[in-house]
Amino acid sequence: MVYIKLKYFTLRGPIPGLSPHIFFGNLLQSGLLLGKRSASDVYISFKKRFGDIYQYWLGFMRFIVVHDIDDVQYVLTHRNIYDQGQVSLIGLVITSIYSFWLLGFKFKRHGTLTMPLFRRSKIISNINTIVDSTDKLLDRWRARPHNQVHTDVVEQCQNLLLEIFGLIAFDYNLETLDNKYSSNNNELTEALLDIMSTFKMAIYAPSFVSIIYMKLNTRFQRARATVERHFHKMIEQELAESSESRAQRKKTSLIASLVNSLQADEKVEARKKEEDKRGLSRKEVFDEVLMFLIAGYETTSTALAWSIYHLSKQQRVQQKIKAELMENNSGQHLSLDYLDSLIYLDCFINEVLRYSPTIDSTCRSVTVDDCLPKSGTRLYKGDQVLIPTSSLARDRRHWKIDPELFYPERFLDEDKNHHPYAFLAFGGGHRQCLGQDLALFELKVILACMLQQMTIGDGGPEVNAGGFIQKLTLIPKHVGVTIEFH
Repeated sequence: MVYIKLKYFTLRGPIPGLSPHIFFGNLLQSGLLLGKRSASDVYISFKKRFGDIYQYWLGFMRFIVVHDIDDVQYVLTHRNIYDQGQVSLIGLVITSIYSFWLLGFKFKRHGTLTMPLFRRSKIISNINTIVDSTDKLLDRWRARPHNQVHTDVVEQCQNLLLEIFGLIAFDYNLETLDNKYSSNNNELTEALLDIMSTFKMAIYAPSFVSIIYMKLNTRFQRARATVERHFHKMIEQELAESSESRAQRKKTSLIASLVNSLQADEKVEARKKEEDKRGLSRKEVFDEVLMFLIAGYETTSTALAWSIYHLSKQQRVQQKIKAELMENNSGQHLSLDYLDSLIYLDCFINEVLRYSPTIDSTCRSVTVDDCLPKSGTRLYKGDQVLIPTSSLARDRRHWKIDPELFYPERFLDEDKNHHPYAFLAFGGGHRQCLGQDLALFELKVILACMLQQMTIGDGGPEVNAGGFIQKLTLIPKHVGVTIEFH
């Protein structure tokens, strides 16, 4: 016990911090473990107590949290010193389950296959897929009683984004919206939620404990088996295509690119040095599919749920978006030029991501000893640096208009030219979220499609109270809205 306390739960060096509890670190002291506070609120309170740099323990994991915006910019722009944190949220899911994270040559091998597919030029061709899926959700809502208060907004947003991402990335219908009259999640949605629920329980433990916990957790194993079954169906569907078709479609389809990259002889490739390997093993393809399924729908569906919540509370903002929709388009058709003209809708989406961020931080791992230029703080190889992006978005030093106000116009007026590192909804530097263009495009198309056809109202203080549930993302807890179709 003494060894564990000294090795894992002792303040190190001159950097301030709260002395951590054994096993729990700062989780109990901060209220994060019991869900009493969000991670963003914890970071803000620690900054008030300890300043812009402090030590913080998420269970066994020790971080150096950096709030100073100049030091943040330095960390995110010096990729030769600060590489992807080994404990990034999405990465940890894969690491804990499959001992898999992408660094160095492995990152390059995987990145060359996936990164080009998420550029805006490749994404915009999917506008009709997004519109059609959104219309399916709206048809489901139309089938409900007129005066019903919708309290399953979060689940419906998850179903919608999972359907969209399945079609865009995998050319595969996940059938999450096929039943017009049911609001229940289908088995794949439930499986992914179970995986993320297991992840929440395991994230704060040492990696070997997490792996043992997941191997013994029958709920997780069933969920994994469900995802694997869908994965094999995707692969079989893709392998049924001709090699010429896959070679052509790999430029726009994630699953075609992944299947086209399958190694001919995995044993031979496994014996090679990482820099000499080519293609992906079947296990690596599965890891990619799972990571993209989780990352592709979880964060965007949460942002959409928060958008619907804020629209129900901010009727002035909703009417202003509707006025912009009517002013710039006389019909219902959503063209790319029309979407580009919706500037206020862009401001609204940015304000949702700033005010109700889906992800609270990004991490970097120190690869060589270094010194932060602004604070003069010494960092050492192996240190984990946590940048609290959600706190930067609420830091009064970086915003002219009160950051505690929900005010989309800030991005048109005083805060239009805010510090670029004060708003990092998708992370920053060379490891920022590669799906950000897709997420923003999906949100804009979905919201424009919805608000063309309906008005969102407040369902009342009891069911539409907001609040949060801290999971992989910060999910709204109580969303209850009325929907009136035009």
